[in-house]
Amino acid sequence: MLSRSVGITEQELASMETPDSCPSFNDVDKLVLIYSENLTATNEVGDEVYARLQKAFSNEEIMELAMTVGLSAMVNRVHATFETDVDDSTQDFVSTLSCPL
Repeated sequence: MLSRSVGITEQELASMETPDSCPSFNDVDKLVLIYSENLTATNEVGDEVYARLQKAFSNEEIMELAMTVGLSAMVNRVHATFETDVDDSTQDFVSTLSCPL
């Protein structure tokens, strides 16, 4: 899985939906997860979240974050449209998690 290749731990992966439950997530990690969830679920970023982003990141970093989340959403939609197969090792691993693939 991509997350493992960049150092995301099993506990962190399992805590993505509830970032406050993961002691290794700092405030910036939690903010990025909140931003990503808001943008993906509602396609909106509220004033409070944007103000927090401005305190944590430069405009260039916010742009990079927005592009990363947007690109991920686009790729996910393509995979969903064409029902892309998942390799067996990833499927086996994901089946042990509480979050769906």
